[in-house]
Amino acid sequence: MHLRPLNDLKAHPRHAQGVTFSPDGGEIATTGMDALAKVWSVPDLEPLRMFEGHEKSVNAISISPDGSTAITASSDRAAIVWSYESAEPLHTLTGFRNTLASARFSPDGSFAAVSSYDGRVGIWERESEQFRVFRSHPRHVTSLSFSADGETLAASGIGGVVKIWDVESRELVSEMEAKGSAAVGSVFLPDGDLFCHTYEGRLLRFPPGASEPSASAQMPDGALNSVAPTPGRSLLVCSVAGGVRLLDSVTFDVVALAQTRIKGMYGVCSSPDGSLAAAVSADGRCRLWSIED
Repeated sequence: MHLRPLNDLKAHPRHAQGVTFSPDGGEIATTGMDALAKVWSVPDLEPLRMFEGHEKSVNAISISPDGSTAITASSDRAAIVWSYESAEPLHTLTGFRNTLASARFSPDGSFAAVSSYDGRVGIWERESEQFRVFRSHPRHVTSLSFSADGETLAASGIGGVVKIWDVESRELVSEMEAKGSAAVGSVFLPDGDLFCHTYEGRLLRFPPGASEPSASAQMPDGALNSVAPTPGRSLLVCSVAGGVRLLDSVTFDVVALAQTRIKGMYGVCSSPDGSLAAAVSADGRCRLWSIED
C-alpha cells in the first residue's frame, strides 16, 4: 500500500489549520490563519468559494452529511454556522473565553460540536438552533469525535483524559485516562472502539465503555498530530512532523508514509469513499494523495 501524490496548492498565505472533504468527495475545504475557510474542487484543487466572517485564525471546519451546512471554529472565540453552498453565515455561536480548536458534525447532521482552549464544549442542535455550552475539561479541549450512532461525543486534550458525553443530556457517560500523558487526541472508529494518541507517541484503543485499553503501541519517532479514519478500510490517516502516515487501525502498523519538506503538518482527512487523503500544513499548503494498494 502507498500514498501517491495527486496535487498540492498554496491554500492560505500562512499556516493552514484544518481540512475536510465534502460528503460527495467532489470538494475539499481548508481553513487558515488568514481568518478564512476556502473550498476547492477535487482533484484539480481549483478555487470555488470562501467563507469570510471570522476575525482571527479559522482552526477547523466540518460539513453536514447532507452538504447543506458547514461550521467553523476560530481563535476569535466564536463558531459560525454557514450555508455551505452560498458561504453565507447563518448563526454565530459564542460563550467561550479562549480559542476554539475543533468542530464536528454528528453522523446524521442533527448536532454540531465545537471545543475551546477554555475547557468548554458547545453543542448546537440543528433543528431547534439551540446552542449549549458546558465545562468538559479544566484546560484545552483540542479534539472532538462523535460515535457512529451520534449519541455520544468524545472530548480530549491537555491532561491526558478522554471524556465521553451524552449529546442530548450533556451528562458524563465515561472517561478513560492515557496515564502519564500531557495531552491526548481521540477519534471513534467505525467499529465503535475509541482510538487515542498521546503527545508522547503512545497509541491506545479502548472498546466501548472500557477504562483500560485493549491494545497499545509506541510510535518510535514521534507523536501523531491529527488523525482521521478512512471509510471502508481499517486504516487511519495521520499527520506527523514532516509527513503523513497510514496506520492499520487494528495492529497500529505503519502501512504507508508520504514525506514532506515541511515539519508542521496539521489537519488531515480522508475522502468518503476511502480513496484519497489530504493534509494541510504550516507552509499554507493543502496536499492530496491517492490511497493505493
